[in-house]
Amino acid sequence: MITLLTVIRKKPEVSTEDFRRFRKHEYGPTYEALPQTRAYVQYPLTDLASDGAEDPIDAIAQISFESQEAMAEAPSTDAYKKAHDLREQYMRETSVGIHSARVDETVTFV
Repeated sequence: MITLLTVIRKKPEVSTEDFRRFRKHEYGPTYEALPQTRAYVQYPLTDLASDGAEDPIDAIAQISFESQEAMAEAPSTDAYKKAHDLREQYMRETSVGIHSARVDETVTFV
């Protein structure tokens, strides 16, 4: 299983309420439609580290695929293309707005 965590920042002109509504009711269901997706979880956030050094983080998404091959197939699907088009209105582009990283290990203490 391949799992990605994605840090997401909304566009400054988009309200938090609109951003959360969009992700829950429009954007998330497009990932549900991806046959390659094994899990997709959204975490809307209130960023507590507001020292002004960086823009606040608005959400984290967790998405899992069965394999590297399945993850590589996903961007060519209509569902992924739809998600990409939808997010342009709400999310900042580049790694500042959408930054994904692969989970290499999960360490649980409690």
